[in-house]
Amino acid sequence: MSNPFLEHIENKIFSVTEYLDLVNELLGPLRVSVEGEVIDLKILPQWVFFSLKDAEDGTVLRCGLHSGVYRRLGVQVEEGMMVKVAGYGKLSPKTGNFGFWVSSIEPVGEGALKRAYELLLDKLKKEGLFERKRELPDFISHIGVISSRNGVVIQDLMENLEPLGIRVDFVHSGVEGADSALEIERAIQYFNKKKDAPQVLVLIRGGGSLESLQGFNNEAVVRALYASPVPVLVGIGHDVDAPIATMVADWSASTPTAVAHVINESWEPLTQRVPTLTAKILLSYERKLQTLSHTTALATRSIQHGMKQLFVRFEKYERSLERATEKTKLLLQSHGEFVDRMLVRVQEKMTHALEKSKQTLTTYERLIAMSDPTHILTRGYGLVYNAEGKVVKSVKDIQEGDVITTRVSDGTFEAQVTKN
Repeated sequence: MSNPFLEHIENKIFSVTEYLDLVNELLGPLRVSVEGEVIDLKILPQWVFFSLKDAEDGTVLRCGLHSGVYRRLGVQVEEGMMVKVAGYGKLSPKTGNFGFWVSSIEPVGEGALKRAYELLLDKLKKEGLFERKRELPDFISHIGVISSRNGVVIQDLMENLEPLGIRVDFVHSGVEGADSALEIERAIQYFNKKKDAPQVLVLIRGGGSLESLQGFNNEAVVRALYASPVPVLVGIGHDVDAPIATMVADWSASTPTAVAHVINESWEPLTQRVPTLTAKILLSYERKLQTLSHTTALATRSIQHGMKQLFVRFEKYERSLERATEKTKLLLQSHGEFVDRMLVRVQEKMTHALEKSKQTLTTYERLIAMSDPTHILTRGYGLVYNAEGKVVKSVKDIQEGDVITTRVSDGTFEAQVTKN
C-alpha cells in the first residue's frame, strides 16, 4: 500500500532549511529517554551542555537544556555520573548538528544517586539553608499535609493526632522516584499561596532507598520548603542518608506517627500543664482566701468596736437633744405669752386710735357741711355763672347782653343782662 506522504517527500526537492524543519517536525513529538555517562559538562549562565557516552561502544550524544530548566529540575550532575535523560532530538538550523534537548534528568544507579545527593548537600550547606530553624507555634490547630493518598502514611498521621479539633488540609502528591519532585513542589507552592494558610506545613512519606526518595533530595523541592512562609515539619523514614528535605525543614521526624506526636506536643501547655497550673491557682486562691478571711475578721471587729463607740455618742447626742428640745419648748412658751400680751396691748391701742379717728372724722364732716357753698342756697341765696361757667363775683365779670345762669336751691335758670 502506497504512502502519500512518503511519495510526496520522495518526489519533492527540499531546500536545506526545509529539510531540517521537516526532520525537526518529525523528531519533536518523539519523546524518548536515553541513558549514559555524563561527559564534557559545561554549565553556562543561560545554557547547560553535556554529552552522554554509551558505556559499551563509546558513542556520544550531545545534550543541552536551558539553565533555568536545569535549576528547576533540582538535580546536581557531574562528569562520570550515569544519568537517564528524557527529551527529544533536534537538528540545528545553523550548523546542521544533531543534539538532544533535555526535559528531565535522573541519576542512575546507587553510586550516581549517592553522588548527586552529596553534591546538592554540599551546595546547600554552603548557602546556609540548613541553619535556620523556626519554632513551631503553640496550640497547632491547622496543618497542611503533602503526601500520597495511597498507602497508610496519611492514615497513621490522622490516627495518632489527638482529638483536639485540628484542621487538616491535604494535597495529594506522588512521593516515589524522581517524577514526584514536580508534584511535591506544586503542592508546596499551593500552600504558600493559599490565603487561609495553615500554621504548619507537613511533608510525609515512609522510608525508602535513595532512588525512591529522589523527590525529597531535589533542589527545587528543598528550596520551595525553605521559602515557605510558615514552619515546615517533615517526616520521612530513612536508614542511612537523611533526605535533604528533612535537613532544610524547621522540624523533622522519622515517621508520620512521630510527626503527629510533635503536633500533639504543641498542646502540652493545656493537656499536661493546665492541671498543674490549676492546682497552683487553687492553692494560691485558698491562701488568698485565708488572708482575706483573716483581714475581714479584723475589719469586722474594728467595725463593731467603732459602731459601739458611735452608739455611745448617739446616746449622748440624744440626751443633749432632749435637753435642748425641752429648753426650746420653755423658751417658745415664754415668748408666746409675751406675744399674747403684746397683741392685747396693740389691740387696745388700735381700738382707742380708731375711736379717736371716728370723732375727728365726724368733726371734719360737720366743718365740710358748713363750708359747702350750696348749703346757703336754702336760705334764698343763689350762685351766678357767666357764659364760661365761672362764678360771677363782681359786676365787672359780666357785660350787657351776656347770658348768665343762676343756681338756686332747687335748680337753675338763665337770664340776659340788659343793663350793667
